[in-house]
Parts: sequence; C-alpha cells; structure tokens
Amino acid sequence: MLGLTLLVASVALADSINPSTVIPGLWLANARSSSGLASYTLGVFIAYLIGGLVILVGPGPAVIVALRHVQGPLEHCVQIVGGILGLTFAVLLWRARKRANDEPRIRRPRSHASAFALGAGIMTVELPTAFMYFGAISAIIAPRVATPLQISLVITYNALFVAPLIALLAFRHLLGARAERWIVSAEARLRHLGQLALTGVAGAAGAVLLVLGAQRAADRLSDSPGPVHHTVLGSSHGCVVPPHR
Repeated sequence: MLGLTLLVASVALADSINPSTVIPGLWLANARSSSGLASYTLGVFIAYLIGGLVILVGPGPAVIVALRHVQGPLEHCVQIVGGILGLTFAVLLWRARKRANDEPRIRRPRSHASAFALGAGIMTVELPTAFMYFGAISAIIAPRVATPLQISLVITYNALFVAPLIALLAFRHLLGARAERWIVSAEARLRHLGQLALTGVAGAAGAVLLVLGAQRAADRLSDSPGPVHHTVLGSSHGCVVPPHR
C-alpha cells in the first residue's frame, strides 16, 4: 500500500506542473483579490476529482481490461492514428505560438462562480487527454484494494494536483501587492515555455506512436505466412504431393 501511495503521489506531482492550469492560476493571482484564484482552484479540484471517481467506480475497470487485450491490427491502427493526431496538434501549437502572444487579454472573471466555472471547464476539456491521471487510476485499480482506499488515493492525487495553485494562493496572500511583479513575469515566461514544452512533448509522442505503429504493422505483414505448396522436382506442371501418413 505504501508503494502504491508513493507511486500515485509522484505521478500527481509530475502532473501538477501543467501549463493548462498553472498559467490561468497566475493570471488570476495577478488580480486585486485572491478570491478568484481560490474559486478557480476549487473548480479544478472538484471537476478533476469527479472525473476520476466516475472512471474509478464506473467503466474504469472494464475499460482497462479491454485495453489490455487490444492487440494485432487494431493496436497498430490506434498507434498510427494517435501518432498522426499528436503530430497535427504539435504543428498547430507551433504555428499559433506568435499569435497567442499578440492576442488581447481576456477579462478576468468578476465573480466566484465564473472563476469556479473556468477551472471546472478547463479540467473537463483536459480530462479526455489526462493520460497520467489514467495511468494512476489504472495503478489504483490493478491491486484490487478496497473501494474506500481507492477513493482516498484518487482524492490524494487531486489534492497534490492542485498543490501549485494552493502554493500560489498562499504566496499571493502573504506578499499581497509585492507579489504582483513576480507573478506577471512568471506568467509570461511560463506561457512561452509551457507552449514550447507542450509542442515538443506532443510532437515527440506523436512521432514515436506513428513510427511504432507503422513498424509493427510492417513486421506483421512481412511475417504473415503465404500458401505452401509441395511440388515434385523436375515436373513441368508442379504436381502437388499429398502429405505422408
């Protein structure tokens, strides 16, 4: 149980450095009041937690078992399609990198409800591609531990996932207006580096999946046995010899 907890915690901390959640958090932290950031953090936590619990107690176990049995041509097709989608996403991100910096800033949410909806909406969109989250849930399901323990591990994962936002909230609360300059600088740098990192990861993952799927499909085709005919040497018609009994 300790090993599983450490595994889930390490994956959650790695997943928490997510530009999709941290950058909006920095943007909200630069407002006059930190209440918007608090509502945003709560929206991220609740939406991600609900999604994980739905997978855990719903179709998660059945889907994981089904994915383990995906082999052959279907597996290769999934890898190739995933690789193409990853490369396409990387190209679109690369082409949009300058356009994002030139676009005017969106107004910050003025109410707690809108900030909460922003966090929940981001995580709802992110959930279908939350592969690290899916991997952690798969590790939680595999040992067949009791359901309350599984739920507690999912809650732990989400608490650690929003740890950077909580740290930012505490930083903003303690330093107040003095933190504004640092937050503005950090937001600009993270926006640029985060987009480059996401482009690189998507491109690398897409290339690996595409090459792996294409190579395995080619190997499978080359290993396919053809029809075997036994012929009599010297015969001009190639008479088939029946098998010996």
